[in-house]
Amino acid sequence: MVMKRKTLLSIFILLLAVSVVLAGCGSGNNGGNNGGKNNTGNNSATTEPTAPAETDKPEKVKDVKLVFVSSQNWMNKGSKVDSELIEAFTEKTGIKVDLQIVPDDQYTNVLKTKMTSGEVPDIFMVGAGSGAQKYLPEKYFADLSDEAWVDRYQEYAKMGTTINDKISGFMTWNVDGWGVLYNKALFDKHQLSIPKTKEDLMQVIDTLKENGVKRPFYMVGKDAWYWAVWFSQYGPKAAATHPGLYDKLNSNEMKFADVPEFETYLNEFKELYDKGYFGENSLSNAWDSSYEALGTGESAMVVMYQSYQGEVSEKYPDSGADEWEMFPIPLAGNDMYSHSAGGNMRVAYKDSANLPYVKQFFDFLAEPENLQKFYDGRPDLQSNPSFVDVEGKPSLAGKTIMENTPGGQGLDMEYGILYWDNTNIGKYIQEMMLGSKTAKQVLEEIDKERARSFAANE
Repeated sequence: MVMKRKTLLSIFILLLAVSVVLAGCGSGNNGGNNGGKNNTGNNSATTEPTAPAETDKPEKVKDVKLVFVSSQNWMNKGSKVDSELIEAFTEKTGIKVDLQIVPDDQYTNVLKTKMTSGEVPDIFMVGAGSGAQKYLPEKYFADLSDEAWVDRYQEYAKMGTTINDKISGFMTWNVDGWGVLYNKALFDKHQLSIPKTKEDLMQVIDTLKENGVKRPFYMVGKDAWYWAVWFSQYGPKAAATHPGLYDKLNSNEMKFADVPEFETYLNEFKELYDKGYFGENSLSNAWDSSYEALGTGESAMVVMYQSYQGEVSEKYPDSGADEWEMFPIPLAGNDMYSHSAGGNMRVAYKDSANLPYVKQFFDFLAEPENLQKFYDGRPDLQSNPSFVDVEGKPSLAGKTIMENTPGGQGLDMEYGILYWDNTNIGKYIQEMMLGSKTAKQVLEEIDKERARSFAANE
C-alpha cells in the first residue's frame, strides 16, 4: 500500500513538471518567434480583442432628479419629442428629469408661488424678452453666457435671452408673430379682399356667413391669455404713434391708460364681440377645437402664429391649409407686423444644488442631432429656429404677413413691455366682453397690476 502511494506521488510530481514546462513553452511562443509581436500568421491562434472593462464606460449619475416646470402649451405640443429627449438624456447620463406640466392659465401663479415659497424648480420656462422680468432674473436666473452653445445662437435668440447683459435662457423657439390667418381659397371663392379696417372685417364676415360659412372668425375664447394676445399685437402701431412708448412704459413714466389708441382698439374689439362676429358662445371655444373649425372650413379666419397652418395641414390634409395667408388685425388703424423676441426659453435656477446637471441637460439638448430631432418633432417651431445650424422652413403665412403690413414691424407687447401678464390681462378683457368693465377700466387694471410689480422690484 505504501509502495502504491509512493508510485502515485511520483506520477503526480512528473505530471506537474510536464505541465509547467508546457505552460512555459506556450508563453514563449506567444511572442518569441516574431520578435515579441503578436503572431498573425495563418498557422497561429488569433486573439479576440478584449472588450473594454466596465470601468472604462462613463459612469451614470445616481440619485439626481431635476425638477422641470413648464406651461402646458409650451411642451409636447402635438409631439412627444420633448419627453423623448428627456428619456434619452436619462438613458445616457442616469440623471432623471421630472417634467411637471401646468395648465396655461395657472402657470404664472403656480411658478411665482413656488418661487416665493422656496420651492424653486431646477428648470422652468418663461417668455423671452422683457416678459421674463416679472420672474426676477437677478434673483433666480443662472448666468449661461459662457456655455458653448451660445456661440451657435441666432442673433435674435441672443437678444431675446439676454437680460442685464447676461444670457439667461436656453431657447429652442423661433421668432414668430401673430396675425389673422385666413383661408385664401374661401376668400377667392367669394371675391373677398384683405380687410384694412374694422368695417372691412365686418363686411367680410357678413359675406362669409351669407354664403354658408357657419363661424367665419374663430375665437379661442375659453383661454384667458388668448384675449390678451389680440391686444398685444397692437403694440407696434401704438409705439409708432407715440415715439419711445415702450421705453416710457418700461420705466414707469407712462401708463396704458395714457394711450387713447389702446382704448380705441379695445372698444372696436368689444364691438366685434357684441355684434356676434366671433359666433355664439365664443367664450366657450377651446384651443383644440380650432383645428377642426379651420380644417373643415367651418371657420375662415383665426388669430394665430405663422406656423399654425402646418398643424392644421397635418391634421386635415385636404384643408389646403398650406396655402393660407395672413394679415394684421385690422383694428384701430393697425397695419403693422408684430412679432416675438423668440418665444420661450428654459431657465436654470441659479442657486440650485443641481445647477451643473442642469447645464449638462442643456448641453445635451444643444447637440446638433438632438436639436434636429427637436425641430423635426415640432413643425410649429421650424420657420426660424434659434440655432444657426438648423435650417428654417418659413410658412406662407410668415411670408405674406410681411407683404400685408405696409406700416412696418416691431415687438408685440408681450415681449416688449415689462410685467405684461397675458393671463391677467386676458381676464380683464373677458370681463369687458361680458360688460363688467369698460375699455378704460381694463387699461387702469393693467396699470394697477404693473404698479405693484414696479413697487415689488424697486
